[in-house]
Amino acid sequence: MSFIPSVDKQKCNGCEDCIEACTAEVFEMRDGKAFPANADACQGCESCIEVCREAAIKVEDTRVQLSPTCEALLKNIL
Repeated sequence: MSFIPSVDKQKCNGCEDCIEACTAEVFEMRDGKAFPANADACQGCESCIEVCREAAIKVEDTRVQLSPTCEALLKNIL
C-alpha cells in the first residue's frame, strides 16, 4: 500500500462527495460518515481531497522518497 487515506470523523459531514469522486471505490458510508473501507485500493490521485469542502480527508504518501542525488543518478533509467 503506497497511499493511506483517512477521514476526520469530526469534520466529515456525510455529503458522500468523496464516494462519487473516488474511481477506486475506496470510501463507503458508516454511521453517516465516509470511511476508507478499501484503503488498499487508494491510488493517491487525491480526488477525494479536492471535493471535500470540510477538509476531512488526508492521503498519506508512504512511497519511498529518493534523495536528489539518487534521482539524478537514475533520471535516465526511470
